[in-house]
Amino acid sequence: MGHADPWFNLVLIMRRLRISTFLALAAMGAGSAFGQADFRVYPSTETTAESGVVNILVIQVDNQHFQLRTPKDYGAQIHQNDQSIVFTSLNGASVITVKVSTNFAGSLPKMETLRDQVAQKYSTASLVQTSSCHTSCGMGLLFDLFQPAAGNSTMRIRDGFVSFPQGSFEFTLSCDSSDYDKSRLSFAWLLNSFRLQSQSANTNP
Repeated sequence: MGHADPWFNLVLIMRRLRISTFLALAAMGAGSAFGQADFRVYPSTETTAESGVVNILVIQVDNQHFQLRTPKDYGAQIHQNDQSIVFTSLNGASVITVKVSTNFAGSLPKMETLRDQVAQKYSTASLVQTSSCHTSCGMGLLFDLFQPAAGNSTMRIRDGFVSFPQGSFEFTLSCDSSDYDKSRLSFAWLLNSFRLQSQSANTNP
């Protein structure tokens, strides 16, 4: 992986900035950065029995509102152009991307079909495992890969998909192999926090 690689550049930027989720959101300016009607992300809060008031990110896709929580020790950046959120660990060792698209609206393809598409997308990686995942928005599919990187190192990639009526969410973890055990727990924590909001909770800032 050369220095021109977008993931590598993102890691370098986050290592320098080391900013928190809500500092990043404030710096970008919620009113101007998230202006598209079909995709909007904004910070909010909810009250839970376990933790009291907690910070969340609300993802508005058309008229539906999804929410998730930023993993501990991660910062967030919103990429309006490709409708994604990039969570980067403060030490720069792990990146989790959440991307919305119109692909697979209503249901995911068969596991074998989606597996072949993932393998084609990561053509230099080795696909090592396929599994299912469960979220409050329904069951998804996960694909684990090994990606050769510079310096004889290996990247771990976990690529997951969850469908909803208008499209799908893709959750992608990229990290160094040595950081995988910790990073996959953060990835699982994010997936577990992902859900569709009730209509009564849809209060825009």
